[in-house]
Formats: sequence, structure tokens, C-alpha cells
Amino acid sequence: MRRSVLVVGDADAAEFAPAVSALRELADCHFAGSLRDLGQFPAESPAWIVLLQGRSGQFSTRETAAVRRRFPLAQWGAITGFWTAGELRTGQPLSGVQTIPWETAAARLTAIFSAAADLAPITASPEEAIVRDLEKLDALSGLAVIAADRQSDFQYWADAVRGLGMSAVWRTPGGRVHAAAIAAAIYLPSDWGPNQADQAARFLADHPAESRILSVGLPRWEDRQLAEQVGFTAILGRPFRLRDLQLAISAAPTAGNTAS
Repeated sequence: MRRSVLVVGDADAAEFAPAVSALRELADCHFAGSLRDLGQFPAESPAWIVLLQGRSGQFSTRETAAVRRRFPLAQWGAITGFWTAGELRTGQPLSGVQTIPWETAAARLTAIFSAAADLAPITASPEEAIVRDLEKLDALSGLAVIAADRQSDFQYWADAVRGLGMSAVWRTPGGRVHAAAIAAAIYLPSDWGPNQADQAARFLADHPAESRILSVGLPRWEDRQLAEQVGFTAILGRPFRLRDLQLAISAAPTAGNTAS
């Protein structure tokens, strides 16, 4: 039986398009422009309430509390856009609402709706939600080649992929890693944009892998479009959750391509 989902926010915004498309495929969706515009929604409680949060302060605690009283059994999630980064980094996200960055939302929603209860209960603290995420991590295997200018950036990502059960090797600037098989190629540009597209394309050609991940600090919609043109299969912001890294890698076939 398909779950009923109330989607609140600008469903036509470009950055939310992949998430909205995934929701339409996975659930019976009802759309509303704001939390104050729920008069047409059926009286029965939705299984999920998904907020499309395009800007800081778009949804207030008072508004969400009122909707919780109306639908006390609903799970809550917020797909956060580029312009919400300041709110999230100051530690002021909505209480009881698990946030999902827009660039990883489609993969995370697919995982959520393939499980009975992938989100933590609304009473869970942020720490408990992170622990719950970690409990759902399936072990991965294979080699991840990480292209980074600085060893500290490489180490950050290497610790993450090793935490998933993979091995990691650093592709230093201008270098090339020779390996029989590569499970994931991860690219950390110093300044992502059209001027780095050719370098990124050469890295992917030199290190063929099914999973090709671009990491930038605060991804914009334009960043994702350029990444897809170059050939990346996923884009992750920094910082990121291990759950999103796992989904980005495991979405592709587990067997890496042979590197020449």
C-alpha cells in the first residue's frame, strides 16, 4: 500500500524537482503551498509531511506545532535548499523535523520509502537521529579513489569510506592511480565551475568507476547540472552524512570498472 504524503512548499522549484519526482513515484502525494493552506487536505493523517524549504524561516515552529496537533502520527522531513545553509549551520533547524539536503533528497527518499521506518521518531534528538542513520549502514567494499588538493581533505573522505568498509587511495594533483578495479571515484575541486569541467572529465576518464561523486561545499542547482554534464552520478555537499555517501556509492552497481 502506497503511503500518503503531504508535500508543502514550492514543488515547481528546480532544486526540488528530483525529490518531488521521487515522491510522486513512491507515494500518493497531496501538495500545498504553505502550512497555512491545508484546508483541502483530507481529514485523515498523512503518513509523512515533507517540507520543501527553499529559504530560512519559511516554516515557523508555531506553524509546524499547529499541524502536528492536527496530524500527530505523521512523520516529518524537510528537503532543504541552497539558501537554508545559514539556518542549518547556526543550529536552528525546525524541531522534530529531520533535514535532508536537496542534492541527496531523491536517493534518501527512495531509501526511506523502501523501509518501514527509516526516519527517527519525532521525539528523537539530533544525536539519536544520527545513531539511527549509522545503524542502517550496509557494509560496502572496493576501492575509492579520492582526488583532493590537500591531504587533510583526502583524510576526511578516506575516514568516511573506510567507515563504510571500503579502502581509499589519494589521487594527488596531476597524478593518476593505477588500479585493477575502482568502485568509486570522488572528486573534490578547489573551486567548482566550468573552468574545472575539463579537469574533472579527465579524472573520471583516468579512473573509470560506476559511482562518480563530486563534492562541493554548498551545491547549487547549476553545480548539479554541470556535474551531470561532466559525468558524475552524484553530488554531495560538505559536511555530509555517511548515509548519503553510502546511498551515492551503492546506487551504482557494486562492481567497479577496470582501469586501464
